[in-house]
Amino acid sequence: MTKQLTGTKEWACKTVNVCMGCSHDCAYCYAKSMAIRFGRSSVGTWKQQTALPAKLLEAGRGKPTRVMFPSTHDITPECLDICMDALRRLLAKGHEVVVVTKPHLECIQAICDWFPYHRDKLMFRFTIGSMSDAVLKAWEPNAPTYEERRLALQWAYEFEFQTSVSCEPMLDTHVEDIVEAVDADVTDTIWIGLMNDVKQRLTLNGASPEMHKMGAELIRQCSREMIGDLYGRLKDNPKIRWKDSIKKMLGLERPSRAGLDI
Repeated sequence: MTKQLTGTKEWACKTVNVCMGCSHDCAYCYAKSMAIRFGRSSVGTWKQQTALPAKLLEAGRGKPTRVMFPSTHDITPECLDICMDALRRLLAKGHEVVVVTKPHLECIQAICDWFPYHRDKLMFRFTIGSMSDAVLKAWEPNAPTYEERRLALQWAYEFEFQTSVSCEPMLDTHVEDIVEAVDADVTDTIWIGLMNDVKQRLTLNGASPEMHKMGAELIRQCSREMIGDLYGRLKDNPKIRWKDSIKKMLGLERPSRAGLDI
């Protein structure tokens, strides 16, 4: 049986990370839940983002391929220097890099300034799960506002970098509004996906009872009927891509080879 790929493998052949923890401290974070589960971090320490210089040595290794950077932390002002170093090493080795981030404008400006000659090898994929700052603040308490993310997208687009948006996880049911708002500044794709393993991750991550209620309500709202209707309305948009969570729910074809980004 052909193995069907999920998660980061849909976007890239490998991932690179140079920090432990993430100051954004998102309630649904997979990396946080795994770090807590295996004793590498705790609910209280995860948001204390720490650079891991030793990981830089691994950044450019291997044959040139499609790399997702980062995947278990984000590019934040406090770790910008080490992230820039990682990007330099990856691009110098000929890797194609998908920079996945809830973007801080100053970080995106710095990357655009430093790598103007790598537009063919560097794509930005900005995570925007809601246009509501109240919703973003609840789920992603220390991440940038919607407006800052939009400005970062516009900045990268105006500097002629490849741009993409990830609406994974959807944090409310207004994803079509996001698609309409960002479409003109996206040169590549707009990804839509569900929040995965909600109850388990919220529990491991020490979420409050209120967050558990929000999670349960989000699951209820993102029913198969609702997602099916959404698919019907957006399937003809050539920029739209569906993450594995939705492909599985709707019985859509799923990739069998890493990094196809389709």
